[in-house]
This record gives sequence, structure tokens and C-alpha cells, in this order.
Amino acid sequence: MNIRVVCFDADGVLVNPQMQFSRLLREKYAITPEMTRPFFNGIFNDCLEGRADLAQELPNFFPGWGWQDSADSFIRTWLEADHVVDARLVQKIQWLRRQGLRCCLTTSQEHNRADYMKTSMGFTEIFDELFFSCELGCQKPDISYFQAVQSALYVPRETVLFWDDNMTNVDGARRFGWQAEHYTAFEPFCRVMDGYLDQKVSGGEG
Repeated sequence: MNIRVVCFDADGVLVNPQMQFSRLLREKYAITPEMTRPFFNGIFNDCLEGRADLAQELPNFFPGWGWQDSADSFIRTWLEADHVVDARLVQKIQWLRRQGLRCCLTTSQEHNRADYMKTSMGFTEIFDELFFSCELGCQKPDISYFQAVQSALYVPRETVLFWDDNMTNVDGARRFGWQAEHYTAFEPFCRVMDGYLDQKVSGGEG
């Protein structure tokens, strides 16, 4: 069956190269990934699912990191450092939309970055729909995330194509019944995506 919807991850796919903030923390503030790992592996997941507030949780970690400024300053620095968008992929997404495909963002984000993506990064204009984990209350690869997105799409599962740089998420989407591909770089993406479009043309629009 032809694909009707294409879902894209943000970090590692549209936001690429990623981890700019991690590099900035290490190089400018001597805050290493080892220091921040307990935060990202712990309470940050509650922020991603909308159960905790980032600005309230961060100050608990600042003494150990040596961060001397406010939580708002930390968040602002984070958002600006990771404001990296692959313009080539943006153009491809717009082209796909002109071909009649719905293009959606499917990403795990906390509320501050979700709002930033909608406004400052312009994702509201780039995509037809945005699905943020903090607004859905769950994140990939939990089946509840895919179910929440599916319920809003109103198309058969097999007509959804999902792109993610995390193979665990790709496997989860496939188990759910979506078509899914591992995003590694722009050029391989274009080759595989064009293959799906060739199938669509050869199979007709019905």
C-alpha cells in the first residue's frame, strides 16, 4: 500500500549535526557528559514526558556541575546551541509535501524546546503536524507514543513511513505496524525515500 504520511525525528535527523550543546558545555564550562549523565538518564525523562518541569529540576544539579547562572540562562544557552537545522532536509520535506504526502515531526522533547521548535526553529511551518513527547505524555519507543500519533493520523498503519536515527525507535515503529527506516545521512535518505516514491508512482494513486 502506498505511503501517505512521513514521520521525521528531530535530533540526529532534522537537527543535524546534533550534540552541539554537549560540546559547548564541555569546552566552555568544563561540564562533561559524565557529569550530566545522571540528569539525562534520570529526571530528564520525566521532563520529556511532561511530568516534571526542566527549570525547576535543573538547579538541583548546578552545584555538582559548577554552573553559576540561572536555570533560564542554562535553558536559553541550550536552545540556542542546538539550533542547527539541516536545510537540505527541510527543502526535501517541503518537496514531499508538494507531492501530496503529509509530513510530521515525531520527537521526544521537553516543553521549553518543544515551544522553541514551534516558534524560533519554524517547525510549525515545515511540518503538517508536530508530535512532542511532552505533550503526549510518553516517548519513543513506547508503543503508547506510536498509538497516540496513529490516533491523530486517521490513515492505515502501513501507509505511515517513520524515519529515526535511533534503531531502537525504528524497531519499535516496525513492531507497531509502520514502515520505518534508519536515518544515517541525507544522501542515503534521499535514495531510500525516492525508492518509496517510485513504488507510489508505479502502484498508482489508488
